[in-house]
Amino acid sequence: MSELCVIKLNSKGLQLVLDPDCDYMDLVKDVCLKFLKSKDFFGSRDIVLEIKGRDLSPSELRGVVEAIQLNSDLTIKLIREEEELREYSYHEDVDRFYYEKALENAKIIRGDVSSDLNEEISLLVLGDIKREAFVKARGSVIVLGKIFGKVEAGEAAHPDSFIIASEFLNTDITLCGRTNEELFEEKTGFFKKKDKKGELKCVSIFRDEMVLEPLEQGILFS
Repeated sequence: MSELCVIKLNSKGLQLVLDPDCDYMDLVKDVCLKFLKSKDFFGSRDIVLEIKGRDLSPSELRGVVEAIQLNSDLTIKLIREEEELREYSYHEDVDRFYYEKALENAKIIRGDVSSDLNEEISLLVLGDIKREAFVKARGSVIVLGKIFGKVEAGEAAHPDSFIIASEFLNTDITLCGRTNEELFEEKTGFFKKKDKKGELKCVSIFRDEMVLEPLEQGILFS
């Protein structure tokens, strides 16, 4: 098929037709992008999701569902697989993550950041970025807490950096020269309604666009 995923409406909700052979990480990022661009069209509602074209493992299915919910105002209540409906729920805690590759030569801040910070390397914050702070890093920014302030990461010519946090509570986020305030707008209600015990989210660049995805299925695991 020419597209990695095709979204179709039906009487029960949405059908997602997936490319059976493409790289899984490219597939997840394509799902992120398509649902972000169609967010206003789909609106806010509970849906049944039907997946066709590709067999997904439980973890892969969770990644696709989370990608949809992160980039839209949809809530997936049921999933149709092989003509059977089952309730969708996600109660697993996020696995422990190892950041050796991402944090090579990174500066570690042991606590909150409450003033401006400008680093020539990647940055790991073991706390929050406060509202009064403007944090800028030439590499990636990983925040184990919440982002209240302004963050700018990466370089426009090298779109392989990323920003990770448990909550993005400011729309003034720039990654590799790209911005997308809608991605972080509070009106989506995602973090208020569906936050799962500080589960980390990752902002990365895919096809020259910013996408938001669950970290467990995100770029650190590609």
